[in-house]
Amino acid sequence: MKRLMGLSTCIILVVLGLSLEVAHAFGQATCERADPVRLQLNGIEYRIPAALQPDYSPQEALPTRDYFPNGVRAKQYCQHSQDPPAVVDRIAFPAKHLSAWARQDANRAELVGIFPLGIHRSFRAIKPVAEGGQTTPDGLFRTITRGQLVEITSTEPIFFGSIVNAECGPAATQQPSARCTIRGRLPDGSGISLGVLDSEKPMRVWPRMLQQVEAFISSMTVGGR
Repeated sequence: MKRLMGLSTCIILVVLGLSLEVAHAFGQATCERADPVRLQLNGIEYRIPAALQPDYSPQEALPTRDYFPNGVRAKQYCQHSQDPPAVVDRIAFPAKHLSAWARQDANRAELVGIFPLGIHRSFRAIKPVAEGGQTTPDGLFRTITRGQLVEITSTEPIFFGSIVNAECGPAATQQPSARCTIRGRLPDGSGISLGVLDSEKPMRVWPRMLQQVEAFISSMTVGGR
């Protein structure tokens, strides 16, 4: 009797294991590859080229599966063409894929080297132009040094019709450099932030870089900005 019960248990476990494998294989087989990837943040729909391999949260908003083109791991985004866009709280663009995509067009050149670049639902308030400090020769930025930290504010709206704030501090790099985090606001109220090294992106190129970032984000927004 015990032997029979043990055999029955083994059969149930095998059948259950096979069922799970079949379900997994079925899920993989029914993944409709999305390109572009359609995400919605703060009520705004973004259609993002799959080549950019966007990250987002929550991850459960849109299933993915791994594949290996040329032996390199990448993600396929499983989204039916008739499905609504996946609602997310954050969208981020991995530096490797963003740089590779940017190198295909001179009008995207300033996107190379930006990391991270992300859009966020929550956002801390943009600081007004601070009193004191020093204004850059072009008059576009005002800087205030506080120890090793430099606070930077644009003196006029230069990014999506808004001023930007930035903080720069020592970077852990072989060559002396500062890492700067630049923050701005999108018209829908979402926050956008990007990181750069000032040895690669000195402040004098920021206006051109921000123009290209604005064009990049706008190109993926349904209806434009």
